[in-house]
Amino acid sequence: MALGTLTNKIMESEPVAVINSVTAVIEASIALAVGFGLDWDAKQVGLVMATVMAVGNLSKTFWSRGKVTPVKQPRENDRNKLVSEKQVGSVPKP
Repeated sequence: MALGTLTNKIMESEPVAVINSVTAVIEASIALAVGFGLDWDAKQVGLVMATVMAVGNLSKTFWSRGKVTPVKQPRENDRNKLVSEKQVGSVPKP
C-alpha cells in the first residue's frame, strides 16, 4: 500500500485522532523552539498555544462532523435515510 493511500485512509477513518496528533506536534514544536531560544515571552507563547488549540478544535468539529453518522437521523453517503431491517420488512413492495 502506498504511503499516500495509507495516509488518506487514516485521515478518513480517524479524523479526530489525526487533528489531535497534528495539534500536539505543533504545540510541542513551539515549546521546543522556545526552550532552545526562540525569543518569545510567556504571554506570546500562551497566545500562540491558545490559537493552535482553537484552530485544532474548530478543525476537529467541522471535519469530523462530516465523517460520522448522526444517531438521531442516520443517512447514507448519498443522503438517503437509513432504515432498519425491521422497517425494510414492513415496506410494501411496488
